[in-house]
Amino acid sequence: MEWLVLIMLILIGFVLLIMEFLVFPGVNVAGVIGFVCIGVAIYMAYNSMGVWEGHFTVLGTAAGGIGITYYTLRSKTWKRLQLNTQIDGTVEGIDRSIQEGDTGLCLGRLAPMGKVKVGDHIVEGQSQSGYINENSEVVVIKVLKNKIIVKLKTE
Repeated sequence: MEWLVLIMLILIGFVLLIMEFLVFPGVNVAGVIGFVCIGVAIYMAYNSMGVWEGHFTVLGTAAGGIGITYYTLRSKTWKRLQLNTQIDGTVEGIDRSIQEGDTGLCLGRLAPMGKVKVGDHIVEGQSQSGYINENSEVVVIKVLKNKIIVKLKTE
C-alpha cells in the first residue's frame, strides 16, 4: 500500500510539472506543487520504508524524470501538439494606378500616418517628415507595398 501511495505521489508530481510546462507556463503553482509531491514521496520512502527503498525511490524518480524530459524534448512530441494550418491570406496592396507625383488629400491628420485620398482610392499614407494637417493637399513621393509616402504640396 505504501508503494502505491509513493508511485501515485510521484506520478501526480510529474503530471503537475508537465502541466506547468505546457498548460500553465509562468504560473508556478503547478510546478511547485509537483516538486512538493515528488519531495514528499521521497521523504516518505526514506522515513517509513528504509534507506535502500529511499535510494531506490530517488533513483527511479530521477530515471523517470530523465525519461520524461527526453520524450518531451523530441521533435515528434511537439509536432503532435502544434497547430498545422496553412495561412494563405495576404495583405491587400496599394492599387498600382497610384504613381509617384500624384496628388491627394489628407482625410485625417498625418501624425505621421493616416488616411490619404488619391483619386478614387483611400490608402494608408505616411508623411515624409513631420505632421500634415487634415484636408491638406499632398504629393505622393513613394509607393510601397501597403502604404504611400507623401509630402505637403507646395504651390
